[in-house]
Amino acid sequence: MNKIIVFTICILLQGNIAFAQKNKKNKNTPIKEEVTAPDKYSKFVLEEKEFDFGVVNENGGLLIHNFSIKNTGNIPLIIKDIQPECGCTRSEWTTQPIAPGAVGNIRAIFNPAGRPGVFRKAITVFTNTEVEKSQVFVKGNVAPSKYQFGSTYTFQYGFTAVNNNTFNFNVLNTKSDSDYLKLYNLSNKVIKITRIETPPNIEVKGAYYEMIPNTDIELKIKFTPKSKMDFGEFSQEVKIYTNDDSFPVKLIYVNAKIKEDFSYLTPKELKKSPKFTIDRLSHHYGDIGYKDSSITYFTLTNKGKTDLIIRKVKRSCNCVNVELESMVIKPKQKVKMKVDYTSFNVVGLDIRGIKLITNDPNNQEINISISANIVR
Repeated sequence: MNKIIVFTICILLQGNIAFAQKNKKNKNTPIKEEVTAPDKYSKFVLEEKEFDFGVVNENGGLLIHNFSIKNTGNIPLIIKDIQPECGCTRSEWTTQPIAPGAVGNIRAIFNPAGRPGVFRKAITVFTNTEVEKSQVFVKGNVAPSKYQFGSTYTFQYGFTAVNNNTFNFNVLNTKSDSDYLKLYNLSNKVIKITRIETPPNIEVKGAYYEMIPNTDIELKIKFTPKSKMDFGEFSQEVKIYTNDDSFPVKLIYVNAKIKEDFSYLTPKELKKSPKFTIDRLSHHYGDIGYKDSSITYFTLTNKGKTDLIIRKVKRSCNCVNVELESMVIKPKQKVKMKVDYTSFNVVGLDIRGIKLITNDPNNQEINISISANIVR
């Protein structure tokens, strides 16, 4: 009996010790159910929820804005889908999971064409967050394009319209002439003129060198002959450099016809001025073989009382060669003008021109026509 009692007591003591050891171990090691489970939902913040494009031009092209979305959660942020409010707006977005702490993009693209007036469009964003749907907004005011309502602007360089791309000046050799170039911003961003490149005798100036959307500016183009001995017709270029990505350099053509100024002459001096005459104003060489040459002579006479000066001789092509016995013709003197014509790359009738510019106040420009029938 005593042995049985002692054995029972030992078993009970061992069980108490094991139970105590188990309890001690559980105090230091949390049970599995108490471990914090991973986040079920991601979290994010938007740097902005609404963007205002301001006043824009309906013909200015697509309006684009990027909304930044930052993942502030502990699991990847996934943009499941995006639904714009209407067909005038579309979206692009970061399709790959956005890691914790990283930033993604939601791009809103609005087309203002044919939608004048105030607008505010919602873009619904679907994500793996507890609140599945969020919204961002774009807004603005679409102004009807002035470009549609008149004939002021007749040429277009990218998103810049101009009233003219070619300016023609008729000017005396002692004077200047000017005109105005108008530029209109068709786009929905500020267009700036960064540089203007001109020949030394052309000046281009304006009060402003940048255009906000749907507005215009005016530049004054001033032409001055290169020298007082410039006569005849000239063609030059003006290059206007801008930040218009679609067409950055606007090329403007400046043509000028310069005549000699005789206003300083007194009535008495005018009576004594040179008087140009020529025996004929045209010549036909007849049939000429391909790449053959033919020569004719014109007779120039000064019937005035002072020297006649041939200021300049201009040819319509290098196929015509002109030689004068003298560029200065004394009163009552006659000189010969040799005209040598060589045919090239033409079969059939070929007509060319020669222009003489003189100091005869009443006959400053003389146009002479030559022709030939080119045969093989």
